Amino acid sequence: MTMGKEKLIPIFAMIVLFVGIGSTVYVQASQSNSDTIKVYNQEYTIEELFSIADKRTITTDDGEKTGIALDDIITKTSSVCTTCNQYTFKAKDGYQQTVPWGYMQKGILTEESRVLFPDTAHSFWVRYIIEIEVNSK
Repeated sequence: MTMGKEKLIPIFAMIVLFVGIGSTVYVQASQSNSDTIKVYNQEYTIEELFSIADKRTITTDDGEKTGIALDDIITKTSSVCTTCNQYTFKAKDGYQQTVPWGYMQKGILTEESRVLFPDTAHSFWVRYIIEIEVNSK
């Protein structure tokens, strides 16, 4: 009976290893390799966004951070009712966070494609932004 267990343990270990490898390959394949950010269904490079939006410096618990104003990005790239909507930030890794207009008026997008908001939990900060989606309330 012990011989059976000794043969099964390596088989189970190999199955776990292959599942881990498969998961890693899937995640890497499904992540976007785009250098653009989609804002209200339009594609922009980070450089284009920095050329059209105003710069803003905010103070976070990590110190002062500088980027472009999120509210300015929305007002200059779309003609939506800004206060009528919520905004979802989507990251390359699938993480997303939705915020109201009040957060947009204080937040920034950094050159590293990171969204930061002062006086909020770090769970609201999103790295590697690929899209800013406008959602009706």
